[in-house]
Amino acid sequence: MMKWLTTIVFLSGCSFNAVQAKPFVFTCEPEWQALAQEIGGDQIRVVSATHGRQDPHFIRVKPSLMSQIKRADLLICSGADLEVGWLPLLLRNGTKKIQAGQPGHVLVSDYVTNIEIPQVLDRSLGDIHPDGNPHVHLDPQVILKTAAIINERLAAIDPNHKTIYAENLKEFESKWLSATERWKSTSASLAGKSVVVQHKSFSYLLKFLGINVLASIEEKPGIPPSARHLAKVVSIIKQNPTLAIIRTPFDTKAPGDWVSEKTGVRLITLPYTVGGLPDTTDLYKIYDQSIELLSN
Repeated sequence: MMKWLTTIVFLSGCSFNAVQAKPFVFTCEPEWQALAQEIGGDQIRVVSATHGRQDPHFIRVKPSLMSQIKRADLLICSGADLEVGWLPLLLRNGTKKIQAGQPGHVLVSDYVTNIEIPQVLDRSLGDIHPDGNPHVHLDPQVILKTAAIINERLAAIDPNHKTIYAENLKEFESKWLSATERWKSTSASLAGKSVVVQHKSFSYLLKFLGINVLASIEEKPGIPPSARHLAKVVSIIKQNPTLAIIRTPFDTKAPGDWVSEKTGVRLITLPYTVGGLPDTTDLYKIYDQSIELLSN
């Protein structure tokens, strides 16, 4: 009887350890959580520090995040100082494998060509990012490149399942390329049109769609606009055909509402990321819903 009990306890322990042995992926934003899940599938555990209706520039470092990052095998974040206000604090509790310079440390902006790199670095100009615009996930090509990086890192962490990761990557690449062609087709009528943005959150998406930016409701990034600046934005809109005023789900509503009321130009909240709008449940729907909202 004791022998059987010992065997059961041993097997139970093996089962528990097997579950625990899954690579633990800590992501900073929902888009990278979704992408890691596409490549890792059931072979990984993955969490996001932020949710889709939360401004990734500013979050409170909760004890739960401190606990999670202590177990992380792989860190995936946007980088370019998007998370500069909170990620360094979290990394103090992270393992050596996810620190800067280690294979488990992935800042996507380090691997792509960033746009809107400032010519002048001066804090009086607002919340500027020295390495360029960090909202890189809204470029479909960046998603493809990051998927390949995730596959490479997961294979190194968990070589026993590298074939599965490679197969998942191949399937994802095929579906994503097909979706990208569909987006190019369905958005063709938007090329050359102009919008007003609240913050430069959508620069990569607008570049992909061929949409121009007339003005920004924020005079300086991250700083509430003055009445004088808002009046200037209204004047610009009245002098130029404007498709829409666009904002994220977490942007302050009042400035955009006021400009929309003064000009009659519709105001659209685009999903920005997974979970940004109720039906934005995956990476594909970020683009699907954004194009649909802009086109209607």
